[in-house]
Amino acid sequence: MSTKIVPTNTYIAVLIVLLALTVLTVAVSFVPLPPIGHVVAGMSIAALKATLVVLIFMHAMHSPRLTWCVILASIAWLAILFSLTYTDYLTRGSLPQMPGH
Repeated sequence: MSTKIVPTNTYIAVLIVLLALTVLTVAVSFVPLPPIGHVVAGMSIAALKATLVVLIFMHAMHSPRLTWCVILASIAWLAILFSLTYTDYLTRGSLPQMPGH
């Protein structure tokens, strides 16, 4: 099995980008946004950081198709879990309070 050798400069560049995105995350937390704006900004930055880590540090960029299938299945499962959690959160106030509950 041949392996792709990633230059050290790539790792250093990704480290700098990850640190910059971390600073950006902290900076966005101080910006006066509505609560959903903070969630969207934070999740977007986190998704970008996770993508960089998976592609570069976990060497998924040069992986076989089976690895990509596992990555895509994991993303799909995470999307299902987020959607179920968000659905539960959105429907909590829709039912009137029943006596005894």
